[in-house]
Amino acid sequence: MNVLDHEKLHQKYFEEMTRIPHGSYHEEQYADYLEAFAKEHGLSYVRDNMNNVIIYKPASKGYEGHGAVILQAHTDMVCEKNNGCAHDFEKDPLKLYIEDGILRAEGTTLGADDGTGCAYMLALLASDEPHPPLECVFTVQEEVGLIGAFALKSEYFKGKRYVNLDFGGHGIGTCITSAGGEMIDLKKNVELETANVPAYRLFVTGLRGGHSGGCIAMELGNALKVAGRILNAVKEVAPVRIGALCGGEKSNAIPRECEAIFACAGSEAEIRKAAEEMSAKIKKELRAQEPGLSIELEACNAGTLLSEAQSDEILKMFLLFPTGVRHMSVEIEALPTASENLAAVRLENGSLVFKYSLRAEKMSLRDEMEAELLALAGLFGMEAEVSSRYPAWEFNPSSAMRETLTRVYKEHRGTEMELLATHGGLECGVFCDMIPGLDVVTLGPETDGAHTPKEQMNLESFDKTYDLLKAFLKEL
Repeated sequence: MNVLDHEKLHQKYFEEMTRIPHGSYHEEQYADYLEAFAKEHGLSYVRDNMNNVIIYKPASKGYEGHGAVILQAHTDMVCEKNNGCAHDFEKDPLKLYIEDGILRAEGTTLGADDGTGCAYMLALLASDEPHPPLECVFTVQEEVGLIGAFALKSEYFKGKRYVNLDFGGHGIGTCITSAGGEMIDLKKNVELETANVPAYRLFVTGLRGGHSGGCIAMELGNALKVAGRILNAVKEVAPVRIGALCGGEKSNAIPRECEAIFACAGSEAEIRKAAEEMSAKIKKELRAQEPGLSIELEACNAGTLLSEAQSDEILKMFLLFPTGVRHMSVEIEALPTASENLAAVRLENGSLVFKYSLRAEKMSLRDEMEAELLALAGLFGMEAEVSSRYPAWEFNPSSAMRETLTRVYKEHRGTEMELLATHGGLECGVFCDMIPGLDVVTLGPETDGAHTPKEQMNLESFDKTYDLLKAFLKEL
């Protein structure tokens, strides 16, 4: 049974996408779908070895002499789910439901980032709406470092005008600049010793989490830092030995949960008192933005433990590794210009790994943060792996595309379109590097909670933004 209105093509194609697994690195089934779609509609296409797909549609009658327009969205989604959710992102369809005009998925991310953009392009390709020549680009692995976009070749494109359809969250504006960044893994070999002793399991849950670009300035709780503070408080009672660490998932998501197993020579009463006192302080600090924070401590058994020395070193890492906003813009209100996200930690198979994402408006700031973080990691004897570097998209003060879009928006909605900036990374910077002189605008519907199981989309905004896109293309 369909949840969405399949009489509206963009809603139909969005729901069909949610039935096909398409997490990062697993976009091949959706690429098969796109290839079949192109063949069914008699459209030429390119599919590369990354599973990027470009579908070309000739101009409508009367638009034959107009320049081509590149439309672009990414096919991969961030796969996050609630604890206890049995959903398998590699085979199960998402379970959609609508409540008060808001679309969500049961227990998982929705994939509106960026399924909305993919659905818009498919609807345009399948309809008779008037438009100039279209080059519809479906990129892969955006969420893990814009990898698919970097693999594209300039000869695939004739267009010098580009509409990025990955600016959800607002529905009332267009983006004019975006951050660049990179991901860093900090690794160190450790040695677990057989123990089989009474221990404790620490659970940090209930944090909101969110996109490390769009939400980093919201002062949200970071589950890794919360767990680190609890463990360091317990260490004041007696030395701590760590047996397990697992927190966070994706480098570009603020971690919502963290679990740790540890042993401590202090009495249970002292340990619980130290943990509860620190928990109370943290909950007070975060009460406005994180009312759902839960910190629990339960007795368990530890089969293996790190030494006191190794454990003490990790506790110092929790204290010293930075996270959050580093710099704010003095030109654009509430816009971070540099940030670090301590995103995940894993202790497994004799290895300790911390994952980071860095973002900056200027690459010199990114380089500064990278140098500082690598120097700090070096003090702990950690190896660093830097990956997924991507460029910032710098503001263009004389964009003809932006002028046309803002005019059409006002005609269409009766109000001025907001010009917005994002601390998130967009593929715009990659396309601008690949195609010199590219004129760029962005569009997207009203969404919230990207990269978390609370992700949602306003269906009225989804419809209205599609209407705006169609009206805009008529003017190009």
